[in-house]
Amino acid sequence: MKEPPLEESIRKEAEETVRAVREREAAEIRELDESCAAEIEDFKKKSDAEIQARIEQERSRLENKGLLERKKLKLRGLEEFIGRMVEEAVGTMRDDPRYKEFILDRVHEAADAMQEGIEVSLHTNDLSFEGEIMAAAKKVGKNPAVAVRADPSIRWGGCTITDEETGRIFNSTVERIYYRKSAAIRREITKILNEKGFSF
Repeated sequence: MKEPPLEESIRKEAEETVRAVREREAAEIRELDESCAAEIEDFKKKSDAEIQARIEQERSRLENKGLLERKKLKLRGLEEFIGRMVEEAVGTMRDDPRYKEFILDRVHEAADAMQEGIEVSLHTNDLSFEGEIMAAAKKVGKNPAVAVRADPSIRWGGCTITDEETGRIFNSTVERIYYRKSAAIRREITKILNEKGFSF
């Protein structure tokens, strides 16, 4: 039996409405899927870029740290080399006749600047200069009292001279002289090594 025209019309309209709703839903789902896929792709690209930037930053940091560590190692090697060179030079210093003259000149200068007694402190190996030290101090004309003693804190040589009246100290130890000149010595050694092809 045939549907009445009104019912058929309502049914067709309802079917078309349902179809239109389903098509709209399908289109919205496709849009949402495309939008989600685009957001996921965008997030992935941003994440990849951030990760790559972090990797690059870390690689650069490690590379810089490696360069710094190599430079420190070279500088430590240079310091050890300079230390050995200074020790060798100091070891042969006492054989040079100018060494004794250096000590006697320092004593003479200090005795000239002081009114009363002086105490001369030396490396143990230099105590053999005691008689000459006393003579050098007395040449000044003030005839100060002179005491000579060994000082274990003087490792390399030279002397300290103490004014017994004021407590003023003249430090003419090789260690003190080296300390004052160490920057110039380092520069000179580094320059020589650079000329020979070593880089620091």
